[in-house]
Amino acid sequence: MGEDRAAICGICGSRGYQAHAPHCFYVRPQPNPAGGDATDPVNHPRHYTSHPSGVECIQVTEHMGFNLGNAVKYIWRADLKNDAMEDLRKAAWYVQREIERREKAASTPVT
Repeated sequence: MGEDRAAICGICGSRGYQAHAPHCFYVRPQPNPAGGDATDPVNHPRHYTSHPSGVECIQVTEHMGFNLGNAVKYIWRADLKNDAMEDLRKAAWYVQREIERREKAASTPVT
């Protein structure tokens, strides 16, 4: 039986991705009642939802800045979609961009 990746909090049982309490970032996939493979390639693509923890990538990255969130996203999916080396290079590009942004901010005088 395939799994639908609609999340349910593994602790309180609430559905969805809203963090109504701090513990609700920890979710587990729920079985697909219809059976078969019910992946959602737009809202919950398999390469972002197949982590063994049951946590979806966006649940982590939405709490980060743009560059770091994208770096994590590319690392997360590196062995799950297309070319892993390309994803790792993209992650490194975003990390380098964040380093440059922070170096520039640190060297800019505050007025």
